[in-house]
Amino acid sequence: MSAAAAGEASGLARLERRRRLTLRWALAAAALGLLCWPLALLLGEEGDETREMIGGAFVWLGVIGLIAGPWILRAWPRFMERHMLDAVARAWPEVSHLDGERDHRARAALGSDAFEIGAFQASGLAEPFASASVDHVLTGRSHGVPFALAQLRLLNQEGYRVFGGVLASFRLPRPRPGLTIVTRERGLLGNLIARTGSGIERVALEDPHFEGVFEAYGFDQVQARVVLTATMLERLKALDELAHAQGFTCAFRDQHLLIAFKGMRWRCALWRVLQPVRAWLPGYRAWLEELIALPARIVATLDLDAPAAAAGRPVSAAAPARPGVALVGSHNEVFSAGLWRLVGQGGMALVWIASGALFGGLAAAFGWWWWEAGFEGISGYFLFMILLGLAYGAGAISAGLYLLARLAWTWGAPLRGIPAPRSSGRLPDGLA
Repeated sequence: MSAAAAGEASGLARLERRRRLTLRWALAAAALGLLCWPLALLLGEEGDETREMIGGAFVWLGVIGLIAGPWILRAWPRFMERHMLDAVARAWPEVSHLDGERDHRARAALGSDAFEIGAFQASGLAEPFASASVDHVLTGRSHGVPFALAQLRLLNQEGYRVFGGVLASFRLPRPRPGLTIVTRERGLLGNLIARTGSGIERVALEDPHFEGVFEAYGFDQVQARVVLTATMLERLKALDELAHAQGFTCAFRDQHLLIAFKGMRWRCALWRVLQPVRAWLPGYRAWLEELIALPARIVATLDLDAPAAAAGRPVSAAAPARPGVALVGSHNEVFSAGLWRLVGQGGMALVWIASGALFGGLAAAFGWWWWEAGFEGISGYFLFMILLGLAYGAGAISAGLYLLARLAWTWGAPLRGIPAPRSSGRLPDGLA
């Protein structure tokens, strides 16, 4: 047996031991939680202080068991995710796995030649973001193409999550002028809402077979059609089906093929703890390897073979990320998910509206009452307070409606973040 095969077998054995240990401890904790409470009722006899103390101890043991069981199960997929990605990297010499929590090179990889996180800004793949929190990075070469896939979360200026999933970047041997975006078909109304307010134009696909699958956008219709051939769209469709993500969007921009898999997680499902590792890990590895290899074949579809000098050029993994995108740790993401974003930004807007309606309504009610009374007995102070309440009510309601409108305008509509091209026909500086 070769050293690589022996190492792989040893890794599988270790993961299998961890799976069995996790399952045993989780079942033991569940049994503790389910059995201790009936025992507490049997042992806890009223009037007997010793038995009551024993019964109370069993109650607390049951609580600990019911808490520990789910916690043990939830920790297992996180452990498996890290070690499964390590196993994939060991089986693929040209690929490295960088742990965002333990390896500082994972953050540096987001500013390498293969992956520039700043390139995803204003590319129609995610809403505008100010910072990123990286979990795992797979980087290296696939079929000679430098690439990086990062499982991460993107946060806006307020610290709320605008994207969670996997971003992928594959470096093209030669740059493609302009910006061409391919996203899933959302229906007539969905497509209209997605591109309303954006300066980018819709690109009609020549093959009607893909009209019901993809929607394409670009600033240069001719260049977009050069890229979006039938073969290219066929491979993009295969990549979309392979990903099993909640969303799929890709962009051909400058020197990179950029891909966003919204909602994708490399963590295995919790129910896999019931299956031996050997029964499903090879399939997981094959899926992840194809997820890397298929975009590399898409680059080859562009018929952009790298010249010899570029092919031998090493990929820098330590270049700093583009300015404007801070890389933060996951501990800074408390209450950042989409629900908390809706509560935080939308809730504050509703507070402004409620406050304006309350004080403005009271001022309007008092003003109406004095108007009905012919303004008898009203002093200048009360008149001033009524006018101030009406002004505050109108201003607060307007501010709340503005915040709601801004949230609705940016929510899930990354195309609106693309700046319109200049009148001269040149792309904006951020896209040039």
